[in-house]
Amino acid sequence: MKQTLFVNGNIILQDRILEGGTLLVAGDRICGIGPEAAWEAPDEIVDLQGRYLAPGFIDIHVHGGGGGDFMDAERGSWQLALSTHLQHGTTSLCPTTLTASVEEMESVFSLYREMESEQMSSRPRLLGLHMEGPYIAESMKGAQNADYIKLPEKGLTDWLLEKGAGALRILTMAPELEGAGDVARAAREAGILLSVGHSDARLEDVEQAVRDGYTMATHLYSGMSTIIRENGMRRPGVLEAAMLMDELDVEVIGDGMHLPASLLKLIVKTKGMDRIILVTDAMRAAGLPAGHYKLGSLKEGQTVWSDGQIARMPDGISFAGSVATTDRLIRVMRDEAGVPLWQAVNMMTRNPARALGETEIGVLEPGKKADLVCFDEQIHVERVYRDGVEVKGAE
Repeated sequence: MKQTLFVNGNIILQDRILEGGTLLVAGDRICGIGPEAAWEAPDEIVDLQGRYLAPGFIDIHVHGGGGGDFMDAERGSWQLALSTHLQHGTTSLCPTTLTASVEEMESVFSLYREMESEQMSSRPRLLGLHMEGPYIAESMKGAQNADYIKLPEKGLTDWLLEKGAGALRILTMAPELEGAGDVARAAREAGILLSVGHSDARLEDVEQAVRDGYTMATHLYSGMSTIIRENGMRRPGVLEAAMLMDELDVEVIGDGMHLPASLLKLIVKTKGMDRIILVTDAMRAAGLPAGHYKLGSLKEGQTVWSDGQIARMPDGISFAGSVATTDRLIRVMRDEAGVPLWQAVNMMTRNPARALGETEIGVLEPGKKADLVCFDEQIHVERVYRDGVEVKGAE
C-alpha cells in the first residue's frame, strides 16, 4: 500500500489551521496528522512549501461546467463538467437537474447509475442527484423552464421515486403547493433530503415543511419569497424563515455576484458558520470564456449569456445560474465576507458532508478518505487528490 507524506504545509482542520503540519496518506485513507518523525519512511514525500492542504471540496448543487450540462444525459458532457470542477478542487458533488420532461429525467437517472457504479478516482465522487423541481412555484421559477413545472401529483411522485431510487439524494420543492406534504413524507421515507426552494411560501408553510422533514433552503435569497405585505401587515417569507429557523441549513452561492458582501456577512451573522453550505449552482459555462451557452440540455435548454463572471437570461438582468467554481467561493467568503479561511473551507467541506450524512469525507482526520486539495494564498488550486490518487498535479 503506497504511503504519501505531505510536509511543510498549512493543514486546514475543522477547527483551526495547523501551520507547518504534516499529513500521512496510506492507500485511499488519511493515516495521521502530526510530527513527521512519528512515521516510517513513506514511498513519496510531497513538500507543500507552506501552501494550504484542505479536504476535497463538496458541491451539492451544480448543473454543469466546461461546456457540459448534466441534463444533456450524455457521458461526454458529464465528463466535461466533472473534469472541470475536479480541476478546481471539487472531489465530490451532486449533479443537479432542472425542470424537464419525464423522458429527459429518465435519461439522467439512467446515466447517473451507470457512472456512479464506476466511481472512478479520475473524476469527482458522485453523491446522488439533486433534483430541482418539478414541484416549484411558477412565480419563483427563476431560470427554470415553466413548461415542465408541475403540481404535486401521486402518479408522477411514485414514478420519480421509483425511477430515482438509489440515485436521487436531494429534492428542492416549494412546500406551499397543494400535496407537497405528501410528497415530502414519501421522499423522506425514501431517504431523500428535502430543501425549500423556488418557493413563494410564508413562514407558517416553512414551519410545516420542517415538521415534514425539510432540512435545507436552496440558494438563499434566489427564487424565494421575502417579506410580504398582506392587508397592511408584514409577513415573513421563505428568506426570513430560513434565516430564523435553526433546523435549516442554507445553500449560499458565494460567487460575489448573486449576493454582495454585505448580504454574505448578514447570512454569516444570522445563521452562523456551521449552517452555511457553499454551492456553485454552476451551469455549463463554468470554467469557460464569455459567450452564449445553453442552460439545461442542448436539446431543451434556454440560451443564456455569460460574461465570464455570471450567466444571465436573454433579458440581460435575471441571473441564469453561476459560472463559479468551488475555489472561487472560498476566495469570496474569505476576501469579501471576512470569514476566516478554515471556516470558509468548512462551508465547502464539513458542512455539506454533515448535511448529507457523509461520514468519510469533508474533514481531514485519520481514517477519512484521502480527498485533498492543495492551494496557495490566493486559493489557486495546484494539486488535487481523490482517494489518495493525484488527479491534478502542480503546474
